[in-house]
Amino acid sequence: MRAALVALALALAASARGDSPLGRLAEAVAAEVLRTAGGRPVELLVPEDRTGRSAALALDLQALVASRLEGKVTLTEQGPRLRVVSVLSESPGRLIFSARLLEEPSGRLRDLISLSTEADPSLLALSPMRTTAGSGRVDLIGSSRTPPLPSAVLDLAFLGEDRLVVLSADEVALFHWDQSGLSLLSRQPFSGPLDTVRRPGGILLAVEREGAFWALTSRAPRARLLAVEGGRLIGRHEAEALPWPGSRTGLRFRPGTNLLEGAVAGLGSGPFLELESAGAAVDGDGHLLLAAVDAPQELRVGPSLAGLWPGFLAASAPDPPSGRDSILVVDTQAGPAHVVATIPVEGTVRALASRMEGRVARLVVAVEEAAGTAHLLVLDLGPPLP
Repeated sequence: MRAALVALALALAASARGDSPLGRLAEAVAAEVLRTAGGRPVELLVPEDRTGRSAALALDLQALVASRLEGKVTLTEQGPRLRVVSVLSESPGRLIFSARLLEEPSGRLRDLISLSTEADPSLLALSPMRTTAGSGRVDLIGSSRTPPLPSAVLDLAFLGEDRLVVLSADEVALFHWDQSGLSLLSRQPFSGPLDTVRRPGGILLAVEREGAFWALTSRAPRARLLAVEGGRLIGRHEAEALPWPGSRTGLRFRPGTNLLEGAVAGLGSGPFLELESAGAAVDGDGHLLLAAVDAPQELRVGPSLAGLWPGFLAASAPDPPSGRDSILVVDTQAGPAHVVATIPVEGTVRALASRMEGRVARLVVAVEEAAGTAHLLVLDLGPPLP
C-alpha cells in the first residue's frame, strides 16, 4: 500500500484552458485513478459531501471525473474492478478530494489519495442548504451558505441593496451580491501597528447616502471612513472615535478587549458588547438595551444584533455555545422584549446583518465552526405571524 498526498500545482495550465476549480480537481482525480487502475475497470462512487454545500457539488464532481475517464477505462459496478470511495471537503480557499482505492471483490486497499485545488478567492458562491426550521412565529423561507472564509468575521453591514461589507481583524472587504453569490470587489488591509488582542472586536456603521462606511476594530487605534469609488474602497478619513447615532463622544474599544465604550442617548455609556444603529444594544452582562423603552429589559441575548421588521430584532443566543448556537427573533414593540422565534445554527454566531426585500428579511450570519473556520449563512425569513 502506498499513501499518496498530492498538492496540485495546476493553476497556470488551468487558467490557459479556462477550467473551473471543480474541473481542475476532476482532471487530477482522473489521472490518479487511471494510474492506480492500471487498465482494470473502475467503479466511481459519488463522493460523500462534507463541504456543507448542496449535494449537486459532489454529483458534478463525479460527472466531471467520469467524463475524463471515458474512453480510457471501463466504468462498471460489477466484476473485478477498482472501487473509488471518496469524500469531498473544503478548507478556506481550497477544495479537497480524499479517497480510498479498493480492489474488488477482495476489498484490498490499493492506495490512498488526497488531492486539492485552489478555489476562486474572489467568489463566495451561495449553495442551498437545509437548516432546522426552529420554533416560533417566523417562517424560514430559505437558507444558503458560502464556502469557508479566509479569516474570522468581526462584523457585517449591507451597503445598499447589492453590496455587503465584511470586517475581519486585519482587513475590510466589499462584496457584490447577486443570485449566484458574493463576488469580491475590493479589500483594504488595516495599516499597522495593530494591537494583539485575545478576542478582537469590530464594528461597522454604513452611511448609505454617501456610499461609505465607518470601520473600527479593537486592534486599531483609530476609526476609518471608507468610501466606494468605481467599485473600489478608498480611505477618506480617520477619527479617534467611531461616530455613532445619538452619541456626542463616539465609540471606542476598551483597550485589550472587545467591549465598546461611549455615551449613547437612551442606552447609557456602556460598556457594550454590541450596538445596533436603530437604537438597541447589548450591555456587558448580556442584557438587551432599547433606547425607546425606559424600563430596564430582563432579556439576555448574545453579542450580535441586527434589525428586522419594525419592532423586531435578530440576536444571537446568550449562552456560550458548544458547537451549536441559535438566532433569536425578538419582539420589542410593547412591554418587555421577548423571543418569538428561535433558529438553531451549527457553530458560533459572530456577526449579523439584515436587509429587507419587501416583507422578507434577508439575514446574513457570520458563523465560526468548531474547527476554527468561518462561513456566511444566509436566511430568508417571512414576517412574524400574529
